[in-house]
Amino acid sequence: MSADTTDGHGAGRRRRTRAEQQAETRARLIEAAAEVFASHGFEGASIDLITERAGYSRGAFYSNFSDKAELLLELSAVRMGDFARVLPDILAASDEDRIGEAARWLTDQPPHTEVLLLVELARLRDEHTDAQQLLARLTDSTLGFVDDVLDEADETLATPAAHDRLRLTRAILAAITGAQLLRHLGVEMDARTMELLLAGVLRSPVLTEETVS
Repeated sequence: MSADTTDGHGAGRRRRTRAEQQAETRARLIEAAAEVFASHGFEGASIDLITERAGYSRGAFYSNFSDKAELLLELSAVRMGDFARVLPDILAASDEDRIGEAARWLTDQPPHTEVLLLVELARLRDEHTDAQQLLARLTDSTLGFVDDVLDEADETLATPAAHDRLRLTRAILAAITGAQLLRHLGVEMDARTMELLLAGVLRSPVLTEETVS
C-alpha cells in the first residue's frame, strides 16, 4: 500500500499532501479575515484576532501572507474568482437573460466586506501612505478583473471600442460597488433592481456614440 493512502482515520483514505494542507490553511485564514474585517474593520483587525478565529498560530499566518494587506488582496481575489467560475454559465444564457443572470448571482451573494474596507481605506489614505497604496492596489486589481470579464464577453456582448472600454469598466465597478454599499446600509437590492442598474450601464446609448477624448 502506498504511504499516502491513509490519514490515520481509517484504511483507504488518502493522506492529504502538504500542498493540500497549505491550501486549506490559506482558505481558513481568508475566511477568518473576512469575518474579522467585517466586525473590526481593517485597522482593528489584528493578526492575532484573525489567527485565533481561524484556529492557527501567527507562524501559520506568516508562512502564507506577509501582512494584512496581502491577505486583504487575496480575499478580494477569491471574491473575484467566485464570479469568474460562474461567468461561463452567465455568458451561455440568451441575450435577453444574460444581465439578469449576473444580477441574480450578485444579489444571491452576501454583501462583500471589501466594500466597507474601501471606504475605511479612503478615509485613512491622507494619514497613512500604506492605506493609500493598498487602496490603489485593490482598485487596480478590481478594474483589471472587470476588464478581463469584458474580454470574455467580447464575443457575446456588444462591448465598446477601446476608447470607451475604460469608461465602461469604471462604470460597472461604480454600479456594483454602490449597490454593495447600499446593501450594507440596509437598503434592499433585489435581483430586479440590480438588473436595472447593470442594464443602465451595459446598454447605455452613450456606448454607441463616438466619444471625443
